[in-house]
Amino acid sequence: MGENVLIKINTIQMNFKGNKDNIELITEGKLYLKNNCTYVIYEESEISGMKGTTSRLKISKDCIIIKKMGRNNSELVFELGKRFKTLYRTPHGSFPMEIVTKKIQINNIDSYRDIDITIEYDLNITGLFEGKNSINIQIN
Repeated sequence: MGENVLIKINTIQMNFKGNKDNIELITEGKLYLKNNCTYVIYEESEISGMKGTTSRLKISKDCIIIKKMGRNNSELVFELGKRFKTLYRTPHGSFPMEIVTKKIQINNIDSYRDIDITIEYDLNITGLFEGKNSINIQIN
C-alpha cells in the first residue's frame, strides 16, 4: 500500500523582470516502487492554490514527471536539456505551456528515503508567465 513519507517542496519562480515568488509546501504522502521508478503521491493544499488536486511524482535516474489530477490537470516532464510542451489545465481555462530543463539533481534515489531533488527549468505559459523556476523536493 506504499510507505508513509513527509514531503517538502520549495518552488521559486522568477520572471525576467526580477520579480520572485517562493512557495513552500509540507505535506504527507505515500511512496511506492514500481518498474525501477519511485512514485510519490500526495494531495495539494490551499497553500499551493490547487486544493482538490492529487499530485504524482514519477522519479527515475534521469527524468522526473509531475502529474496533477483533479481540479487542476497537468503533466510536467523534466529531462535534462529537453523541451516539453503541454496544456496547463485549470478551472479558468487551458494555457499552452513549455518547459526546458536546465538541471536535474537527484540524491539518495536508491535509498528510497531522504531523497533530495533539485530541478531548474525555464517556463513559458503563453500569455501568463515567462521566467526561470527551481524546485527542491525532499522526501523523508
